[in-house]
Amino acid sequence: MHRKLGDYVSALCGSLRIDSRARQAIDREFRAHLEDLCRNLRWSGLSEEEASDTAIESFGNAQLIAQGLLRVHSRGTWQDAFLTSLPHLLVAMLLTVCFRYGVACGIACVLVTAVGLYHAVSRRAPSWSFSWLGYCLLPFIIAVFLLLDATRWWTILGVAYIPCAVLLVVYIIKLTASRDVLYVSLMLAPWVVIFAWCMATQRFGDLQMGHIDSYELRVHARELVGSFVALAISSFVFVRIATRWGKALALIVPLGVVLAYVTLRCWEGASLWRWLVAALALVLISAPTLREFME
Repeated sequence: MHRKLGDYVSALCGSLRIDSRARQAIDREFRAHLEDLCRNLRWSGLSEEEASDTAIESFGNAQLIAQGLLRVHSRGTWQDAFLTSLPHLLVAMLLTVCFRYGVACGIACVLVTAVGLYHAVSRRAPSWSFSWLGYCLLPFIIAVFLLLDATRWWTILGVAYIPCAVLLVVYIIKLTASRDVLYVSLMLAPWVVIFAWCMATQRFGDLQMGHIDSYELRVHARELVGSFVALAISSFVFVRIATRWGKALALIVPLGVVLAYVTLRCWEGASLWRWLVAALALVLISAPTLREFME
């Protein structure tokens, strides 16, 4: 490909802030169309330089084309929006089942969901799979948390496991950011909700021992379920909205509202440092999204 054509396509696709896979597909398609057009123009008698200039002029301004492509490709389909919000709805349903019918029914729901997730995500990580991936990473983080207070031979396991688990999470976050930095916040959004409710209703020592106070969770059952419903709505809006700043707000605002509600609702049951840690977690997870307002 002529250098001018390559620079034109690079300028066009470089300004597209969308999923990297979609951007690469657009890049390949434009390069193929330009090369075909240049080839036809050279056959008509134009030089390579003249053919390149004519092909670029026929395509038009790269920035205007990029704006049109952004409007088309930044908004997901209704199906993608539903699949992105589905894991949060399933968690809300799972919690409702556990509170009403016991843990056994909840485990059955988890197994059914896991089978469906395996078949779905095996299709090379579609864009909607990142909200599912956040829940898939939770067991690795929970195991790290439990092993931090391990004794005897568990300590040896912790020394071997913790660095591997942390590296795995960092690696997945890095891969996710290479697709779209907003996917990182989308993927980790459930962590904020889970962390906030744990800080509000559980004792730190009990959590490290693997003990969960189910009574405190039942007291706040409706609010807990409502938090994940809010995440589902947030994820749905994230996919369907077109503008980048709109997507960023769709992720940040619900998380902030949930954290603020949990703080006001359970203020007396948790110390100040817990809320500071929860707020720091919110800031860290929202950091990739906050970048949208700085660029």
